Amino acid sequence: MKEETAKFKKYGKIFWILLFGLGFGLPFLISLILCLFSEGPFRFDVFIPIGLVFSFLAWAILLMMIGYGTFTSMIVNRTAKGIDALPYCFNSSFTSRGNILFIDVEGGMIGYISAYNPTEIQVFSASRIEKPETVASTMSGVRFVFYLDGKKMTIYTLISNRAVNLKSGTGAEAISKADTFVELLLAAKRNAEAKR
Repeated sequence: MKEETAKFKKYGKIFWILLFGLGFGLPFLISLILCLFSEGPFRFDVFIPIGLVFSFLAWAILLMMIGYGTFTSMIVNRTAKGIDALPYCFNSSFTSRGNILFIDVEGGMIGYISAYNPTEIQVFSASRIEKPETVASTMSGVRFVFYLDGKKMTIYTLISNRAVNLKSGTGAEAISKADTFVELLLAAKRNAEAKR
């Protein structure tokens, strides 16, 4: 039986490898190549600033791509196949931006795979969650949020790069979906607390 995760880990090894390998290693390699193949002698005072500028750009792009699940979605989906082997009845799930939330309402358990930690299914008693609520904004989209061991978890049901009409069919559906998952989390929390 998989033990409950003692401490929530939002960031896993793959996140740090991508961030430092691609965020530092690759930009400095490009900087080195540019400096070696330029005319004149190799100069550290040119190599370092070029590497830092490329690193800054690489980090910004990488964080955005990892956050949206671009790099890790394949790994998350492969990890999610292991959910059926767990001794819980996760009867509800939601995928958003490379993250997957699983809820076992009757058992009072939740499972979570983060885009930042895509190789691990983390399992928690729903009694550990606090303040689940729906947040809807015309500018930043629709999401449900809750706190797990004091860390804020945000799961989008609608995200857009332009203003969202919350009364439209799409906006209303996203709010309804977020409200449903808030209710599921609250029900799981009640069941988990009743088993104590």
